[in-house]
Order: sequence, then C-alpha cells, then structure tokens
Amino acid sequence: MSSSQEKETVPDSRTAMDADLFMAAINGDRDVLIRRLGLPTDAQDEIQVTIETSGPNSQQTEAEHHVIESELRSTSGFGDTLLHLLITGRHNELALKVFAKDMSLLKAPNNKLETPLHNAAKVGNEEIIRNIIRLSPSVVKDALGETIENGDTALHVAAKHNNESVVSELLRLDPQAASKKNKQGFSPLYIAIVEDHTWSVKAMLQVDTTLACTQFLDATFPVHVAARRGNVKLVKHFLQEYPEYAKLLDSCGRNLFHMAAEQNHSKVFTELFALTKDDSFQINQMVQSMINARDYEGNTPLHLAAMKGHKSVMTAILYKLNYDRAALVPNRKGKTAFDLSYDQVWNISEIDRKQIEEHVEKTGWYFTREWFDDVMIPYENKLERTQVIGLGSVLITTVAFAAAFTVPGGVNADDGAPVLGKRFMFRAFILANTFAFIQAFMSLFAVIYSALTDPEDIELQYAYHKFLSASCCMVIAFGIGSYLMFVPVTLPIAIIVLVVSLLVGSPTVFPVLLMEQGLYKRIFAFTSGFIGLYVVTPIMLLILIFCLAFL
Repeated sequence: MSSSQEKETVPDSRTAMDADLFMAAINGDRDVLIRRLGLPTDAQDEIQVTIETSGPNSQQTEAEHHVIESELRSTSGFGDTLLHLLITGRHNELALKVFAKDMSLLKAPNNKLETPLHNAAKVGNEEIIRNIIRLSPSVVKDALGETIENGDTALHVAAKHNNESVVSELLRLDPQAASKKNKQGFSPLYIAIVEDHTWSVKAMLQVDTTLACTQFLDATFPVHVAARRGNVKLVKHFLQEYPEYAKLLDSCGRNLFHMAAEQNHSKVFTELFALTKDDSFQINQMVQSMINARDYEGNTPLHLAAMKGHKSVMTAILYKLNYDRAALVPNRKGKTAFDLSYDQVWNISEIDRKQIEEHVEKTGWYFTREWFDDVMIPYENKLERTQVIGLGSVLITTVAFAAAFTVPGGVNADDGAPVLGKRFMFRAFILANTFAFIQAFMSLFAVIYSALTDPEDIELQYAYHKFLSASCCMVIAFGIGSYLMFVPVTLPIAIIVLVVSLLVGSPTVFPVLLMEQGLYKRIFAFTSGFIGLYVVTPIMLLILIFCLAFL
C-alpha cells in the first residue's frame, strides 16, 4: 500500500449529515451506505486490496466523486462522522469499508474532540481496532496520539473503561503509549490501577513488563498505587510475577506495606501473609524483610498504622511478628510503634486516661492482645462516632445556612423580599431553620474543639483560636444576612433571628468550655439524656417555633 493512498490530514470543511445517511449509519444499513458512498461490495477479507485512491474511480464522474467525499466527511449535530457512528454501533464491516475509503476520518474529532479511535476504545470494539491496524498500522498509530479535552488518548479511554483486549491491541501497536500523560499528569497505566481495573493492568504488563517499574508524578511505582488502593489481587500479582519491582521504594523510602498501612488496608497484609505459607522461600523472605523495613524517617509499616490508629492493620502485623518486642524499634524521633499508639489513644480518651496508665503499668510499654481488646476498641469506636457526628453536623449546618438565603418560593425581583414572607408557615420555617443551624453548629464546634485542645501543641492552639474566631464570625454573618433577608416582610422574626445569632455567635465557646469542668460535664450529660433529648427538647422547640411565628 503506497503512502499516497493514506490520507493523513483531517479535512477542514465538513457538511451537515442528512437524516437518511445518519439513520443508515445508526442502523448499519448496508445497501444505503454502499449505494450512496460507493463502498466496495467485496467481503471484509478482501478490503485490503480494494482501498481507493483519492480521485474518482473509473465508474464515477468528477461530480459524483465530490458528492461522495462530502457525504463521507459530513457530521452529525454532535460532530460525529460516519466512522464514529459505525464504530460505536459495532457495524464493523461497514466501518472498515468507510475507513478504507477515507483513512483521514480515523483522526476526525467530534465536538468533544473524540476521534473514532476513542469511540472504539470506549465501547471496547476490539474487532474494528484489530482490523484497521491490519489494514494500516501507521495511520492507527498516528491517530493514537490524538487527545480529547482532558488530554486522554484512546489508550487512556480504554484503560478507564477496563477494555483489556483493546488495551492489548493498542499497546502492541505502540508500547510507548502506556507512558503518555494526560493534562492531569496521569498515564493509562496509572488510571487503570487507580480505577482497580486489574485485567487492564495485567494486559499492559503482559505486553511490556518494564511498565512495572514506571515511576509516576508522585514518585510512586505501580505496586505502591495498587497497595494504596487496597487492590490485593494486583499486589499479589506484582509480588509473584515481578518480585524485583514489588520491592521498589518511593521518594520517602516506603514500600508497598507502608502504603497499605497508612490507608488501613488490612486485607493486603492478611492475604500476602497467607501467601507466604504456600509460596516460595524467596517470597517469604521478601515479605518478612519488607514488613520490618524502615522509611527515611525510621518508620516501619507498624509505626504508620499506629500513628493513624489502624487497629486491624496493627494486629495483622503483630500476629505475623508473633508480638515480638524486638520489632518495636524507635523511629528517628525516638518513638516506637507502641509510643505512637499510646499517644493516639491518650489524646482522644480523656475520661479513661487513668485506665490507660494502669494498663501500661501492668503490661509494660509493649503491644499485647489486651491492649487492643481493652484500650484500642473503645478508642476506635469513639473515633468512628466522632466522625459520624461531625459529618452529620457539617451537612445540617451547610443546608441550613444555604436555606436561609434561598428561601422557599423565591424572592421578588423588585425589592428582593421573600414571596411567601407574610405567611405563618414561612415564619415557622425561618425559626426552625435558625435553630437547626445553631444546634448543628454547636455540635460541630464541640467535635472540633475536642480534637484541637492540646496545650502542648502551639500550632494546634493557634489553629484552635483561629477556628474560634472564624466560627463566631460565621454565626454572626448568618444572623445579619437573615435579618436583611427577612426584615422587609416580618420584622419581629428578623429581630429574633439576629439576636439569637449574636448571642450564640459572640460567646459560642462558653458551653463547650464549661463542659471541661467535671461537675458541669456530669450535669450536662444527665440533663441531655433520654428524657431531655428525646422528649422535652423536641416539644419545647415545636412550641417555641410556632408561638414565635405568630409574631
């Protein structure tokens, strides 16, 4: 095939595709397309020898040729050419004939800059990719360099959609394409690992094993990203098939176990530890050395798990190490993994600190099973409860704040006053929303305050005071904004909202600070118990809201 037969430039001018041609491409209407486009009627296997030249053939006039060229290059409303539509619909025989008629269409972008090759990669049309590569590998390789708006090539798209057969075909054509980065700096290999598309990753590695030592922008390697994602199957694949690449370190000197420990992927540890029982001595030795490896700060995977309070990872590692006290080596700051775990539990378990001290005096500064059962489990449960309460409080605070300024019914275009402002239920809504915001905000403040009060940490204290200042300002802003919104329609309610917000916003920390006193804490816990929280408070709030709404 001569180079003159391959049209390598995308035509600049295109015409709108008419409805009949569009429907024929969508439905794969062979008769219409062959008749209108002058496509060869040969069988698919014979297309290679029927590729047309750029000029009209012996049976076509010059005018007919120009009409066919125009229709070949016509586009739908979304900018799709016939080749886009045929490949997406998997009308592969017709797509191959159109490609043979005008190979430049393979690089023709639609409105999203997607080429027909991108479409084939998205839908996993391996057959058409294999055939067009057989027909003209140089044209396909050239089209593989085309990118969409975010810089993705067709290989990026295939990796995102886990079309491993397409990945294999494109990589065999151009192995270098696996390393090409999009505008975010992500390669197809990185995307496939992050998306947990194990088969696509394996397909890439099968074509080019050196991809296993590709270093990404964050200085990590493929096995690190897999471990960070908790992709056990892929991590095991690296360990068994590419052991040398499984031992690679990132810029901080961390291996795959450091990554898994930091992200609390305990299954990575249990699965790999189980692997050592049945696999080779070499794998066993490698896992043993990597689990005790120290990064550039002297931290082992156990140190990182202890810093985060990841109990399941810690127990998996210690079980593997048979709770060996010799494994508790200090890092560069002189802290052992137990020291770090002790600090974490101590900082959050204010009420049970005496119990923690008694436990350490009894067992020593070493990990024991009792440490996890008697100390870590209550700590872990409190941490989870704190996270749930904090998340719920943030959600309510955000919704209530937004609802104060995007009121039901909208506002008048003339003066900005709420349309429903004169109605009783609207005033009740204002009060209910205000109380929801205030209570959710106080809950959020209490949660954050419990995490920021460390008198020995100067930076944390600075952050605490800045947070306090920002909190007061936000509540006051809520009150002033609500007042300006509602004063044209309901002055009494607007004043109530403003006064409540100012009273709570200025001394917003008083209730939380008082809770630091033991007596007040016990009184508060008692009065906000079952009766106060679930009976008295809701009834009083409802009465208050609807009585004030009459104002």
